[in-house]
Amino acid sequence: MMMEKHNVRILVCTHKEGPVRDDDIYMPVQVGKSASTIDLGCQGDDVGDNISGKNKTYCELTGLYWAWKNLKDVDYIGLCHYRRYFDLSPKKYIFKHIESDSITWECFVKTPSTLDFADVFTQYDVILPTARVFDRSVVDEHIFNSGFIDYMILEQVILKLYPAYRNSVLDVFYKKNYIPQRNMFIMKKELFHCYAEWLFSILYEVEKHLRLSPYHYAQRVFGFMGEILLPLFCYHNHLRIYQRRILGIGCGYNPNKLKRTVCGFFDRARFKMNTCRITELYSERYPEILCSEGIVI
Repeated sequence: MMMEKHNVRILVCTHKEGPVRDDDIYMPVQVGKSASTIDLGCQGDDVGDNISGKNKTYCELTGLYWAWKNLKDVDYIGLCHYRRYFDLSPKKYIFKHIESDSITWECFVKTPSTLDFADVFTQYDVILPTARVFDRSVVDEHIFNSGFIDYMILEQVILKLYPAYRNSVLDVFYKKNYIPQRNMFIMKKELFHCYAEWLFSILYEVEKHLRLSPYHYAQRVFGFMGEILLPLFCYHNHLRIYQRRILGIGCGYNPNKLKRTVCGFFDRARFKMNTCRITELYSERYPEILCSEGIVI
């Protein structure tokens, strides 16, 4: 039996005109609205306590912040995107290691959200997307997208504010080549508030030391950081994770699923063999780099 309708709210972060799911579960939120020239006619992230003006660098996390500070009378809170939604059907997955499936909007709106949340959350603490598998470590994949100095600042801030996370950083960032991405989740409100407080305490401290890139893509740095911080939080706190595939509105993948599952299995196994002896973090191996930039954390 489904939970009462008002208990589950999954934010659909959007910033442009186009169809978005809006029903008893999904709640469209226009992110970056304070600096936008358009009004999408849905809830904006610029109401109440908000960081809407930071959307250029925080991406969908400005919607997450708005929910943390302003969304009331819910038991479960989630986040997805205007073109990436959770598969909330009850189906089981035969093929593993596949992050997303491509689906048309017309098919998606006909897909019922029949996942029994009450049942899921008696067994699990959080719903995350199926993990992405890389051909390198999570940390090296992040550095490829965001830059080495930015990552070094993030790592040192984590160790400064939360030194107990040191081994978890090593395990999640250095010893894995797969991780749930996209800042997507569904969790109980109380857990969500703990996560948001932890997340923004880190990002605000990072922001004090980081110098923004002049390139537009690289300026999404805090959104990128959020993508690896959420799995770190879940791992360190031993949360029971229920993974659901992403339904991508024209942006998922539908190649040979058996081939991808087999390749994903061997990619994980090969990577694990090559990284089992890693014991040192980059910030421990190269402490002089931030000092040479005049950055003291």
